Amino acid sequence: MNSLTYYPAKMVYAPSRALQEGQQLPKGWSAVPILDREEPLKLRWSEAQHLISRPLPANCRLRIAIAVNYRHAIEVEVFLLKSGTVLDRFDIRYAYVFQPFELILTSDQAEAVLCEGIGLRLGQGDPPLWIFDELQGDQTRRLFSPHLLISEEQSPMGALLHSTASLSSLQPFGWLEGCVLDGLYALRGVWGADRIDQVLSEHLGQFLDDDGRLHYEDLYSRKVEGRFTTIEATLPLAVIVKLWPQHPVVTQALSFWLSEKEGSGLVIDGDTVSAEGAYTVAYPLAAAAARLHRKELAELAVKQLLLRRDRLANDNHIYLRYHQKKGDRSFRSWARAFAWYMLGMTRTWIELQASPYADLPGINDIKEEIQRISQVALDWRLSGGLWSCFLDEPATGVEISGSAGIATALALGARHGLLQPVYLSAAREALMALERYITPDGIVSGVAQHNAGGLELQRCGYRVLSQMGMGLVAQLYALVHSDRSMI
Repeated sequence: MNSLTYYPAKMVYAPSRALQEGQQLPKGWSAVPILDREEPLKLRWSEAQHLISRPLPANCRLRIAIAVNYRHAIEVEVFLLKSGTVLDRFDIRYAYVFQPFELILTSDQAEAVLCEGIGLRLGQGDPPLWIFDELQGDQTRRLFSPHLLISEEQSPMGALLHSTASLSSLQPFGWLEGCVLDGLYALRGVWGADRIDQVLSEHLGQFLDDDGRLHYEDLYSRKVEGRFTTIEATLPLAVIVKLWPQHPVVTQALSFWLSEKEGSGLVIDGDTVSAEGAYTVAYPLAAAAARLHRKELAELAVKQLLLRRDRLANDNHIYLRYHQKKGDRSFRSWARAFAWYMLGMTRTWIELQASPYADLPGINDIKEEIQRISQVALDWRLSGGLWSCFLDEPATGVEISGSAGIATALALGARHGLLQPVYLSAAREALMALERYITPDGIVSGVAQHNAGGLELQRCGYRVLSQMGMGLVAQLYALVHSDRSMI
C-alpha cells in the first residue's frame, strides 16, 4: 500500500449541550454537537501545517462520523474560519451511529482548510447533530474523529481488508454489525483465526461485558440492556455461537426467538414478515442448532425460510416485507431484500448440511428455492456485473451493499455445490466491479441508506459510506479468493 495519512482536527470551540432525554452515546465514546450558525463547531489542523509547504494531492477527504442516530435530512455547512467562505455542505439523511460522511476536496480547498480551519453549522431550527470528537487521539478509532484523509493511489481491496480487520468497521449492534462480523469470520480463512479472532473480540467487547451481559444502543440511540429489541438485532448471534456456543447471550437469543414465535412458527416483529429474518433469524438459529445439537432449532430455522418463501417470493420478485393483516407487500425487488433472502437461505442450508440435520423435511425445498432465486438474480444483473437498487428498475442506479450480498450468496452456493461454476464467475466479476466503490482507506461507498427514509430515499439515488457494506464485500472476497468453506 502507498501513502495514506489521517490528519485529525483539533476542537477550537465546541458548543455545550446535553443529549436529548433518553439518548446515550456508545460506551466509552465522546461527542460534540453541531448547532446552527449562531454557535458553530470550530476545527483546526495546527499539527498539519507542514503540509502547506508542498503540493497536496487531489481528492483529499474531509470527514466526520455520526455519534447519535439522526432521523432527519439536513445539510451541514462547512465554512473557512478566517474568510467565512462556504466550502461545501455535507448531505446527511437518516444517519446512524459510527457512519462516516465525507466531502471530496480539491488540493486548493484542502490547503485552505489547513490554513484557516473550518466551522460546521446547521440551518436555523435544525435539531442538533452529534458527531464524535477527538476521541483522545486514539489511533484505533481514527476513522471516527473529524479528520482530513490525504492519500496517493492505493490498492482498494487491500485497504478494505485492513480496515475491515480493525475497529474502523465497527457498526451498531444488530444487522449492521452482523454483516461485519460475518465478513470478519470469513477472513479467518484468508488471514487465520489468531489475527481475526482478536478483532472479533474487540468488536464484540463493545457490546458484551466480562460477565456476558449484552448492552448497546438501538437505532434511536436509546439504551438497551440484556435484551433484543427486534429480530434484526440477532444476526450477530451467528458468529457468537460459532465462537462461544455456551455464551450467556446465546441462551438469551434462543429465549427471545421463542418468545417472538407466532402460532405458525414464524419469528417476526409484530405483524410484519421481513426478508431480513431469513438472514437475522434462520441463519443464526441454524448455526446454534449445529453447535448445540438441538434438532428443534434446526426445524425452526427451516420453518423461517419456507414461510418467508411463501409470503415474500412472487414469481421473479422478492419483497422486503409482507404485512399480514393488510395482506400487502412492499419494497419489491429491493437489492438488499434479495441479499437478505439469498444469504439467509444459503447460509442456513450450509449450516444444516454440516450438522446431523441435513435431511430434515423442507431442506430440499430450500435447496430448490436457492437455485431458483439465484438464476433470477443472475438474470437481473446489470451489464457491469452489479445490481441496481431495485433489481427490476435499472434507473434507480447501482447499489453496492445489495450487490455484494447477492454476489456473496452466489459464491457461497457455488463453493458448496449448490450452484454451477458460472455463479462463482459472476461473483468474481461483481468483486472486480466493486473495487471502484472503495475509498483509499477501504470504506465502501455507493450504499443506499437504511430504509428509515422510506421508498423515496431508496429511489432517489442518494448513497452513503457504510461499514456494513465493507462486511459484505469482505465475505465476498474471502469466498472468491479461498477454496476453503466459508460459513
